[in-house]
Amino acid sequence: MLIGHIPVRTPFPWQVLLDYYSHRLTPGFESVSGGRYERVLGKRTIVVEYQARPSRLIVSANGRVNADETLAAATRLFDVEHDHDLIQEHLQRSKPLKQRLVNLPGMRPLGAWSPFELCIRTILGQQVTVAAAGTLMRRLVERCGSITPECVVAADVSNMGMPGKRAAALQSFAQAIVDGRVDFSQPWAQVDAALQTLPGFGPWTRAYLAIRLGRDRDAFPASDIGLIRAANVATPAELLKLAEAWRPLRAYAAIYLWAVAP
Repeated sequence: MLIGHIPVRTPFPWQVLLDYYSHRLTPGFESVSGGRYERVLGKRTIVVEYQARPSRLIVSANGRVNADETLAAATRLFDVEHDHDLIQEHLQRSKPLKQRLVNLPGMRPLGAWSPFELCIRTILGQQVTVAAAGTLMRRLVERCGSITPECVVAADVSNMGMPGKRAAALQSFAQAIVDGRVDFSQPWAQVDAALQTLPGFGPWTRAYLAIRLGRDRDAFPASDIGLIRAANVATPAELLKLAEAWRPLRAYAAIYLWAVAP
């Protein structure tokens, strides 16, 4: 059943975006294969595919779903209004970024189908590799059945292969969602202020979430070791100094440094 079409600004490196996201999805509920993204919602499976001419996402499902919510989630995930011309014009003069922009026009920070799942995944991914975070996410799905706030609050998250403080942070965050203290329908500034009061949401985590969920074009986790190495500097202070020239688009500089080879 066709749900709808979403126009997409080009360039749009669909397969690269899928490949990048395939290492960061929620096991059992999201998958990437055959040039398409799939999302399981209850007994329904939603499929997102890309059509180059005209440039648009095609969203379908094997049954009835809420069309508005489904299209909004797909739009949030793939950032279809990404303005590559603006980003290239501003960042192409930077030595660490110039060749990356040439190598992959249209790379963008991906969002998330579920903001709650992305926050959970981000906590799990603190100070571990992307692959290790994926393993922890799979273990959590196995214990919870589904990644909902209520399930995470009720689950036994001990002995999953992560520090006890991180496990406690997961459940503290989930409880804050259940209690209404964190509400993703609010403006991002309010969400960020609420997250700041919770364990597990330090400056790096909140900057990362501001890029992917808040769509803050200038958010920048300067302490990130991957960014420091990719920019060929030695310290966060040096990276911040270099990144002054990237304002107000430092978030896009970050995704190019993270995801695209020079």
